[in-house]
Amino acid sequence: IIKSENNLNVIKTALNNPGIIIVCGSPLSGKTHIIYSLLLESASKNKNIMTLESIAKYNLKDVHQCELNENVGFNMDKASRFIEFQSPDIIYLEGIKTKESFDYFSSLVFENKTVIMEFLANNMEDLRYKLSFSDFETLKSIISCLVFIHSQDSIEVFSKETVQKYLA
Repeated sequence: IIKSENNLNVIKTALNNPGIIIVCGSPLSGKTHIIYSLLLESASKNKNIMTLESIAKYNLKDVHQCELNENVGFNMDKASRFIEFQSPDIIYLEGIKTKESFDYFSSLVFENKTVIMEFLANNMEDLRYKLSFSDFETLKSIISCLVFIHSQDSIEVFSKETVQKYLA
């Protein structure tokens, strides 16, 4: 749970502006819980929201939830066409597996979209290492907020300016 008013303001600003919000942490750290809380709060403000997930963990009121299923052909490619049809303000992606998908979702920021991504990292050093690859240069330049969950009692929130300095 994010308790600091300053951290909440950084997140709210990011949710109301185009950019990428990255929520990081180790497996089972609470990434999805935090993201769903952000989505529900945004939905209550009449934002058009869409999720793309392997399995929707909870039914979110006023949120268009799409479950990706490669077995029936509903993959990221098809989902991207669905996004164009729905024209959401905020898109949550559970994970991106291809460079093409990554490039597409990064480009949505330039169409005034807010994209929330989950990113698996065990600690800040692990995150810096993973984002050091050249494939992530575009992503790093359009991150508007980074939420790192160390534990339930330790959550760090970084503004766009702080993220740019930290990941440079």
